[in-house]
Amino acid sequence: MKNKDHIFKYFLIGLLSAIIGATVVLGCFYLFYLAPAQNKAAKSSSIAAGMTKVVNLTGTSSSQATKAYNKVKNAVVTVENYQKTSTEASDYFSEWFGSQSGGSSSSSSSTEDQLAAEGTGLIYETDGNYSYIVTNNHVIKGANEIEIIMANGTKVKAKLIGKNATKDIAVLRISSASVTTTGTFVNSSKVQAGQQVLAIGSPLGSDYASSLTSGIVSATNRQIDDSPIKLSAIQTDVALNPGNSGGPLINMAGEVIGINSMKISSTEDGSEDVEGMSFSIPSNTVAATIKSIISSASGN
Repeated sequence: MKNKDHIFKYFLIGLLSAIIGATVVLGCFYLFYLAPAQNKAAKSSSIAAGMTKVVNLTGTSSSQATKAYNKVKNAVVTVENYQKTSTEASDYFSEWFGSQSGGSSSSSSSTEDQLAAEGTGLIYETDGNYSYIVTNNHVIKGANEIEIIMANGTKVKAKLIGKNATKDIAVLRISSASVTTTGTFVNSSKVQAGQQVLAIGSPLGSDYASSLTSGIVSATNRQIDDSPIKLSAIQTDVALNPGNSGGPLINMAGEVIGINSMKISSTEDGSEDVEGMSFSIPSNTVAATIKSIISSASGN
C-alpha cells in the first residue's frame, strides 16, 4: 500500500508540475507573441476607423466658412474702370507728299476707352428693374465708362449714381436682369477683435474673381487719414491685394460687416515690408454713406 501511495503522490506532483509548466509557457507565449500582435491589430483598426471618420466628415459636410461664402458669392462682382486714352496716327502719304510740295504734314487723333483698373463691388439691393452696387471711390476714379462682370461671367454696363471721396464709397446701378443675390449689411458696432472674418473679391483682377481669404479682426475704430480718405476702419489680418478693393468683409454667418478698402504694405519710408494689416469701411459707415449718396442723386 505504501508503494502505491508513493506512486500516486509522485503522479499528482508530476501532473501538477506539468500543468504549472504548461501555464507558464502559454503565458509567456501570449505575453511575447499574441498580445503585441493583438495590440498592433487593434491600433491599426483604430487608425483606419479614424481615417474613415475624417474622410466622411470632409466629404459630406461643408464648413462654416464655405456656407458663409456660398451665401454671398453671387452678390460679389468685378468692377472694370475704362478711361479714354489718346492715340495719334500720321497719314504717311499726306506727310510725304506734303513735305515734297512744301506743305505741312497732316495727322489724325482719336480717343478710345481702355481698361485702366479693376476692383470689386457688392450688389446690396434690387429695386424693380435696377440693382445697386457699392464699391470704393478709388476703384472708379477717373472712369469714362464702368462695366460689371457678374459672378457667372455675364458682363453689363453700369451707371455711376454718386460717390464720396472722404469715405471712399461709390454707388453704381445696373439692370437687375442678371442679379440673383444681394448682400446683407449688419450692425458693425457689434464687431469685436478676435472675431473670424472672410473677404471675397477679385485680387489682381477678373482672372481671380470670387477669391476667398480669411482672418480675424485685429482692431476696431482704427483712424485712417490718408487724403482724401478720412474715416474710422476695421483692421484685420485678412489677405487683401490690388483688386480686392470694394469687396465685402463678412462674418461667419455670411453677413456683410464692412467693405474692404486698403492695406499697409510697407512702412511710410519704404524701409520695411508690412504683412497682415488690412482695413475695411464698417458697414454702418457704408450704409449711411450710401443713403447720403442716393439722397443727393435724387435731389433731396
